[in-house]
Amino acid sequence: MKINEDSVSSYFIQKVAKTLKVQVLIGTVIFVASFVIVVNATTFPQFLTAMVVLTIGEMFVWPAIPAVASQLAPSGKEGFYQGVVNSMATAGKMIGPLFGGVIFDAFNMSTLCYLLIGLLLFSMCTTWIYDYKLKEKRQRSLTISK
Repeated sequence: MKINEDSVSSYFIQKVAKTLKVQVLIGTVIFVASFVIVVNATTFPQFLTAMVVLTIGEMFVWPAIPAVASQLAPSGKEGFYQGVVNSMATAGKMIGPLFGGVIFDAFNMSTLCYLLIGLLLFSMCTTWIYDYKLKEKRQRSLTISK
């Protein structure tokens, strides 16, 4: 099943997400959709649907993050940047369940999901604008060099 999943997602990503930025944004939108489903879920099949939707989002986002880090890394520093990305992912896996459990215990599941949706929307904004300054700088350097 893994081979089929990879080939289907790879085909779809190549056709729809032309850049890594678009790939991350699509995956994040899918993440948001999964948490919207969880907030409204009342039966097990609805929770299962949310898990499947979340997994589809992961298939978009997680392969792209190391690729983006590699692209942004200065020459010769790619390994360091990959290490930072992997370290942050590991830190999130350690701290996330703790904070999620505290928020769930202090409030409720809906509050936790709305907080996660807010964080995902914030990450979409930062992903959307992260390369605008780079594009402006490139345009200026092209204009100056002409």
